[in-house]
Amino acid sequence: MREYFRYFKWLYIVLAVGALLTVVLHAGHWTMAKTMNYQRTNTECATDERVFDKADVLSDKEEEKLRKLIAKREKQTGCDIVLVTLNEPLEEYARAIEPGVISEEYVRVYAEQSWEKMGFGFDVPDGDGVMLVDNWSREDDGRIHTWLCTTGRARDAYYVEDIDHLLDNVYRYVEDDPYRAYKTYVNDFYHDMMGWNVSHLSVPGFVPWLIGIIASVIFAAVNWRSKEGKKTTTATTYVEGRKPVFRTSHDRFLRKTVTRRKIQTSSSGGSGGGSHGGGGGHHGGGGHSR
Repeated sequence: MREYFRYFKWLYIVLAVGALLTVVLHAGHWTMAKTMNYQRTNTECATDERVFDKADVLSDKEEEKLRKLIAKREKQTGCDIVLVTLNEPLEEYARAIEPGVISEEYVRVYAEQSWEKMGFGFDVPDGDGVMLVDNWSREDDGRIHTWLCTTGRARDAYYVEDIDHLLDNVYRYVEDDPYRAYKTYVNDFYHDMMGWNVSHLSVPGFVPWLIGIIASVIFAAVNWRSKEGKKTTTATTYVEGRKPVFRTSHDRFLRKTVTRRKIQTSSSGGSGGGSHGGGGGHHGGGGHSR
C-alpha cells in the first residue's frame, strides 16, 4: 500500500493543492461579499418593489423570500435587480411603440419601457441594474419569450454568451419550480457581477494540452530512477539445477457420443415477417419556448 501511495504521490499533491485553492477562493469570496455594502443614491425611482409577479406563478411566501434576497444582492452588487412575470400577448403593445418589431423582441420593448418608466437604476434613473421579464403567454410565433435587460455597469459586465448562460440556468427550473428559477437568476447575476461565476469561462484550446504535457514531464522526471521497469529475472531464474526442465502432458481419449435428431421439413415453404410501427413525437417551437 505504501508503494501505491508513493507511486501516485504527485497526483495526490496536485489534488490537495487544488482543494486548498478552492477553499481559499471560497473564503475570499465570502469575505468580500460580507464587506460589500453599496448605498443606493437613486431617489427618483417610482417604486421600492422589485418582484412583479403578474403571471401569478409564485406564492406570497416565495415573493417575500425573493424580495429579501434581492435586497441583499442589490447592496452587494450596487445594482437594481428586478423580476417581472407576465401572462399576456405583447404584440399590440410592442408594435404600437416600435412598428415592425419581430415577435421575439416584443418582450424586449416591454422591458425597456418598464425600466425607463419606473426609473430603475441603483445610482440614477436608467442607471446600474438588471431586469428579467418572463412572459408565460405564447406569442403569434407559438413561443414563450424571456428578456434580460441590462443597464449601466450590468450592461458593461455582460456579453451575449453570459446572458445566454444565465437564461439557460433559469430555463432549467422554470417549468417545475419558478421560485428556484428566479432565485437562480438573482444569484447568478450576483456571482457574475462579483466575478465569481467561472462555470462558463472560455478556456483556450491549447490549455488542456499544455497541462497534459507539463504533467507528463513532471511524472517522467520524478520516476526516471524509480525501481519500476527494472529487470527482475535472469536466464536461469526458472531453471532447476541450471538445466532446463521440460514437463510433458497427454490427452487421453475416453469415449465418443453421437446424437442424431430428425428435422421435419415442409414442402409449402415459409417466409419470415416483421412488424413496422409508425413513429411519432411532439414538436415544439425553437427559441425560448416551453
